[in-house]
Amino acid sequence: MDLKPGMMVVEIGPGKGSYAIAVAERVLPDGKVYAVDIQESVVERLKKRLGREGITNVYPRIGDAYALSFEDSSVDRVLAITALPDIPNPVEALREFHRILKPDGLLCLSELLPDPDYPLRSTVKRWADEAGFRPKKEFGNLFAYQLSFMKKQEQSETKV
Repeated sequence: MDLKPGMMVVEIGPGKGSYAIAVAERVLPDGKVYAVDIQESVVERLKKRLGREGITNVYPRIGDAYALSFEDSSVDRVLAITALPDIPNPVEALREFHRILKPDGLLCLSELLPDPDYPLRSTVKRWADEAGFRPKKEFGNLFAYQLSFMKKQEQSETKV
């Protein structure tokens, strides 16, 4: 994810918050992680965990992946771990992630094979392409992988 102190990161579908917390440590001292989920119960459980563990730079929020409450080009990283295939229209959600990412921002998607909604790498790449992203890096194997994407416009801007 190429995280740096001071970054603003949005995690979609944070679950128990383990990844949000790990990312939050990497963006200290001034960075923030917004953990966004559509389910109030997930957000409330995460708030309690953060309170118990004294973590102050993770901000759980209820939100809709199709209409996030962040300004255009305001976020350094968007992270979704085994969450994208749970969204009924993943391409529409990816377009929203594109909207909030800064021009040099990264979209980081991870999938794990035990997930019943596990998509093939090629499927995720196709979705990202349709939403205006180009591949940057990929890691892993058939059982677990991470794909990082940048906005397609970045390619033409760097050539100027």
